[in-house]
Amino acid sequence: MLAWSKSPNSLPAGLFLAAMFEVFFALFTGSIYSIIDPAYANIANAIAKISVISFILALTFIWQLALVFPLEREVSFRPPNLLGGIMMISVVAAVVAGSTATVDYSNLDAPDLSDNTMMTLVITSVAQVAAATSIAFYTLPKVDKEGKKSAMIFLLGVWIFVAVGALSSMDPLYLSFGVGTSGVIFAVSIARGDLAIVIPAPEKLMSSAKSKYKLLHKRVYLVEETKPDFSMKMFADIIKGRCYDCESDESFPCESLDCNACGLPCPCRDCKKYAVRTQGFVVTRQFPKDLRKKYFLQTTPMLWLSTVAGNENMDPAKLNLLTEYLVNFMEKSPNGVVFVDGLEYLMTSNDFSKVLKSVDRWTETVMTSNSRLILSIDIKAYDAREVAMLERNREVVRPDATEIWRVIPERI
Repeated sequence: MLAWSKSPNSLPAGLFLAAMFEVFFALFTGSIYSIIDPAYANIANAIAKISVISFILALTFIWQLALVFPLEREVSFRPPNLLGGIMMISVVAAVVAGSTATVDYSNLDAPDLSDNTMMTLVITSVAQVAAATSIAFYTLPKVDKEGKKSAMIFLLGVWIFVAVGALSSMDPLYLSFGVGTSGVIFAVSIARGDLAIVIPAPEKLMSSAKSKYKLLHKRVYLVEETKPDFSMKMFADIIKGRCYDCESDESFPCESLDCNACGLPCPCRDCKKYAVRTQGFVVTRQFPKDLRKKYFLQTTPMLWLSTVAGNENMDPAKLNLLTEYLVNFMEKSPNGVVFVDGLEYLMTSNDFSKVLKSVDRWTETVMTSNSRLILSIDIKAYDAREVAMLERNREVVRPDATEIWRVIPERI
């Protein structure tokens, strides 16, 4: 739940939550079928099937998690691409394998799963843990230092769970101990930020044209405007187009991101300067669905500053949680750009000093990461002293200025 709450729209976080749910459901139902009287063997078998299906599904979601964590790969379910199809087929296979489970009543004192069912569990467990381990090790050379650390913590938790769970045939308490130990490892790692489930993703809809603006990494741009129109256009232009300083001037329009089979030169896939395309993150007072429609944004994560409960909503009173989201994104993204408007709304639940302290924290993170931060403010909402404090250590952008250098300081 902790991982999912940090990124409710993240596929890795969703798979992680689903795996843990299935584990606990398997434990719950597994403690029932063994105490049912042999006269009700049909009921015991039905419960055993549910328990085994839940256990195999848990392992299925765990090895599927290795497909998109710590390196996120493109997954589509409607219509399914290769990875999406494999994931759906493996879920169906898990249900089919688990539905063959039966209870053996030859030992009336302690009825247990039949030998065939235990063999099915052993084979599926070994195969899926081997798959998760192989995929994770295959991914390690492709991720940064933090990604490697996250992958090893993930594998440690999986190995402990499986190793201790293998002893559950002797005593069910072993499985409970394995689940508990793995859960503590995952929870502590997520809370400390060592296991990052939030994975930045580039925008799907990409233009072949270069972006019009060059925003330097490790810089914060304070856009002074009445409404966040210019800053949002600038943000959308950056994440949907090729980099301003892209060296591949002869690149061609490409309508698909699933281009692994394409042998033509790709300016983003072959880029050695940034390694990945620009990844965006939005915090706004505008309604996210309207922004997505207006600027054709599909995968860019958004947080709506609102007191209304929702997956993409952020209570302005939870300023520390908002900071945690932004800091986590900027630290994990190798080529990120963050857009924030609504500082005035944050001040309705926090005083200016708290908001400024958070903005300074964001600024410090930008300076030590490979990200850029765009802040949109209406200076009419602040007094002169507050404006001066916001402008300090940040590049000031005034869209209505006549001087070109005052529009974008680093525009070339």
